[in-house]
Parts: sequence; C-alpha cells; structure tokens
Amino acid sequence: MQTDTQIVRATLKGGSHHFGLLVKRYADYLFGLGMRISGGHVALAEDASQQAFLKAFTYLKSFNQSKDFKHWLTGIAVNCCRDLLKDASRYSEFEGAVEDSHTSTSDSNDEFFKLIRPLNDEEKQLFVLRYVYEYTIDEIAQMLDIKPGTVKSKLSRGVEKLR
Repeated sequence: MQTDTQIVRATLKGGSHHFGLLVKRYADYLFGLGMRISGGHVALAEDASQQAFLKAFTYLKSFNQSKDFKHWLTGIAVNCCRDLLKDASRYSEFEGAVEDSHTSTSDSNDEFFKLIRPLNDEEKQLFVLRYVYEYTIDEIAQMLDIKPGTVKSKLSRGVEKLR
C-alpha cells in the first residue's frame, strides 16, 4: 500500500488521478469529523469534507511532505467546518431531516451531540480533536495554527462547561 506522501508525490508529478486514493482513504474520516464538529449536521459535514478535499488538492503544492498528510488535511477540514458553521443559516432547512444513508442505529451519536451542545463552535472543534480523535495539544495547535497555550485554555473552559 502506498503511503500518503507517495500518493502526494505522484499527484504532483501530473497524475491528478492519484489524488482519488487519498479521497477514498480519508472520506469517511472527514465526514465523521464534520458530523462531530457540527453536532450531527449531515449536509454541513458532507459539504465540509468535499470542500476540504478540493482545497487540499488545490493547495497540494504547499503541503510540506515532511509533515503528516492526515494532520494537514484535518486542519483544512476543521477550517472548512468553521467557515460553514459561520453561515449555518443555509443549513437550517435541513434541521430534523433524516437521510437514510446516514442515520445512526445507536443512540451514542445522539448522546454525544447532546453532550457537546453547550460548547461554542471553536470549543466543539477542539474537544472533538482532543478527546475523540486523541490529537495532542501540539498537533491541534499546529493544525489550527494557534498557540498550544491557547488550545489548553480553550479546552479547559470547554470541559468546565460540560461539567
């Protein structure tokens, strides 16, 4: 199996069709990330993951190949979610809509979405990255281009809200 870096190099050498391998590899991951950050908004999660892949492909030349591609892609996806959440009004018509292809058979997702409801959007993003995906404080800071101390303090405030 090819590594992410090998696929990135092949894509940059003019084989844009290689990027599809990365899309297949990370599509479910990005969709799940979007669902958790948005509190279960299917349409927003789908849009965010599609935008993240489009931006990643567009800016692939700027990717530092000595870094982890998944972390870079996660940072892009979180920023896409952030942008879409700012304009969440365009998704209001989908509130309560059920799409069979994405309905959960367990209540665990619903319970999770209820748990994080008190958090603001930024706190949700940080909470999900730290406690669901288990990224370190430094990894989150690097992904989101903020200082580790800021990540710690915002996470602390978010966890305190949840208590």
